[in-house]
Amino acid sequence: MGVIRRIRKIVVGRNSVDNTAQNLGGTEETHNISDHDDALESTYCEEKTSLHCGCFGVPGGRCSECGVISCEKCHRHCGGSEGSNPLGCGKPLCREHSHYLEINGVSLPFCKRCYGKITRGERWRRIGKAIINPFVETGGDCED
Repeated sequence: MGVIRRIRKIVVGRNSVDNTAQNLGGTEETHNISDHDDALESTYCEEKTSLHCGCFGVPGGRCSECGVISCEKCHRHCGGSEGSNPLGCGKPLCREHSHYLEINGVSLPFCKRCYGKITRGERWRRIGKAIINPFVETGGDCED
């Protein structure tokens, strides 16, 4: 016999940057009558599309640099989102646009602008220490 009823549900996400629709997966139900025993058969098919990071997890957010959606596990924020006062600007980032720096033994993601700002500041501190170092006395014996 033929198909009696087909139900198709498609999940679509709208990209706010360029206003395009992205297919995020969907489900399909098909109901038909079996040929050999005239019983009602139902078939359920679920389609999942991987996110930009390659995972099939729950969407975590959209990158502010390129606009792609990554899962909760791969989605990051500039300067780390664990603390209430992040070191960076706090913009959402995907894996490709995260630049990592190790600060106090913790590897934190930064956007390109904050990463450059922090590395330039560190570079200037090292240059300043190298210039001042010959003029600063350290750990000598004090004679009174």
